[in-house]
Amino acid sequence: MWNNRPSQQGLFIVISGPSGTGKTSVIRELCESDTTLAFSISATTRPPRSDEADGIDYYFLDETEFEALINSGGFLEWVKYGGHYYGTLKSTIESTIEKGKDLVLEIDVHGAMKVKDLGIRYTSIFLLPPSLESLEKRLRNRKTESDSELEQRLLTAKSEFAYVKDYKYCILNPDHNVKEAVTQIRHIISAERCRIDDQLLDAISQEFCC
Repeated sequence: MWNNRPSQQGLFIVISGPSGTGKTSVIRELCESDTTLAFSISATTRPPRSDEADGIDYYFLDETEFEALINSGGFLEWVKYGGHYYGTLKSTIESTIEKGKDLVLEIDVHGAMKVKDLGIRYTSIFLLPPSLESLEKRLRNRKTESDSELEQRLLTAKSEFAYVKDYKYCILNPDHNVKEAVTQIRHIISAERCRIDDQLLDAISQEFCC
């Protein structure tokens, strides 16, 4: 029996963009506005910030635990940045999608390229700020980095913009209007749910052609 979409497995939605583009705010609003979406929680070895909780914002692991998962192939992708590990657990991706629930993953461009190289089915969206000036203002308003760290963030952002060509969609996240970006992403997800591919054809065959 059909529900809100014909395919049996969930979508794997990858959202990237430089630090400060508002990815976390957009994804939070997106998942709150559509209860069929689940947020993929990444693992990290960095200490939690004061407003973060284990199992909600990240799975906070020590280096021994993280490296054991690396060696056992437990990560879809992982990276070491700023002296800390970050990674996406395969178990999270597989169990969610197999249940037919769409999964949203926030990831940097280097992690997204690793996902791309795996050859799995996914939908990639790159989030852009209105301008570099806007991005710098957002980063400064967070007050979580020193001036030298902020400059490094901006240099990294400039290099990450070159990866837009490797994504399927690009969305502008305007200042003070998260809902506009969320609405555009929801339109993309609605279209992807109806995209004709082998998975959809198999579902149609099982439902109508047997």
